Amino acid sequence: MRQGPSYKLRLLLEQIVNSLRSWLESVACASGNFICGRKQLQLSDKEIENLSIEKFIFHVVHHRNDEPILLDETPIGDFEDFFLKRAMETLRGNRFTFADGSITRTLLKQVMDDGSQFVPVSKTLAQTFHAGRDNRIKPGVMILMTLVTGQRKLLSVLKYDHEEAVTYEITDDAKAILKAIANSFTKSADALQKSALIEIFGGDDADSIVVVDKTVRHEITDFFRGFLACKRLFDDKQMTQAVEALVVEVVKKHQNDLPNDITQNVRDRYYDTVQKRDKFDAAEFFTEFFGAHGSAAVRASFDKGLVKKGMDGEVFKFDKGAVKKQRPQKYKTAEGVKIDVPEQASDTVKTATTAAGTVITITTSRLTSL
Repeated sequence: MRQGPSYKLRLLLEQIVNSLRSWLESVACASGNFICGRKQLQLSDKEIENLSIEKFIFHVVHHRNDEPILLDETPIGDFEDFFLKRAMETLRGNRFTFADGSITRTLLKQVMDDGSQFVPVSKTLAQTFHAGRDNRIKPGVMILMTLVTGQRKLLSVLKYDHEEAVTYEITDDAKAILKAIANSFTKSADALQKSALIEIFGGDDADSIVVVDKTVRHEITDFFRGFLACKRLFDDKQMTQAVEALVVEVVKKHQNDLPNDITQNVRDRYYDTVQKRDKFDAAEFFTEFFGAHGSAAVRASFDKGLVKKGMDGEVFKFDKGAVKKQRPQKYKTAEGVKIDVPEQASDTVKTATTAAGTVITITTSRLTSL
């Protein structure tokens, strides 16, 4: 069948639209606005308020025996609020996605598709978790939860270390008898060593994982990475450049409230900060970069920007080679006129080529004669 001109035109338009969409996504990634077609696990205040635990179970792992202790049921009782808070704390972790062929993803997808698979899958995961034994790993429990809020369904995997507790009983003759309880996990924040909050979508590339691994906060241990079979959503270079773009935005927004040594040297100041620090931690970085001038308003803009870029809670290793010292632009005309443009004034100078030559336009709030 011969295709008419309108059909060919429609095909051409579709190709143009698809090319334009790809170009826009690449520009967004390069500019540090991490859109890139990826969904990220973020919950609104309303979704957090309506979040509830649908299913809950734990199994005993890393207790120095060959096999984990697998349980058929572990009613959550009055502790739902406690475990909900632990799951929500994970939201301020590092972003990952499943690697190709992840068995853990396959198992968790079974739970999402068929609720009756929750307990069998949890046992398989516990066996896999337990198999990665290391003398440095403390005995504890691996917890699996499914959580719901509105139409969204999430999964949470937690590793709680056992904490040896000491209790006492007071007898009738006013004596206290101490008792050690080995198989217990406490509400101590330190007892929660590893946590992952997971949302699985239709395609493999769309899945979202947020991880907190207290053993190595800026990354993830090889053990937990192997268990999840995951990879970092953004690499260190992308995140280093994204923070630079954010700092420039924040300084520009609050330029009237910040001193010249910050507003006139944003990129150089960022470069120096990156070279001095190994890791990015939002609170520590903000304090070092803005110092006493980091007001509540500036901090609010900074935190909001991190959320917008999907980086709130991220801790990562700076890529020191991803940032460069900013050098002033220098021009010299054929007539011998020299123009030095510092970094902070780069957007005030425009050049345009005409038939008569190059036109240089400088916009300024005040001109001073030297």
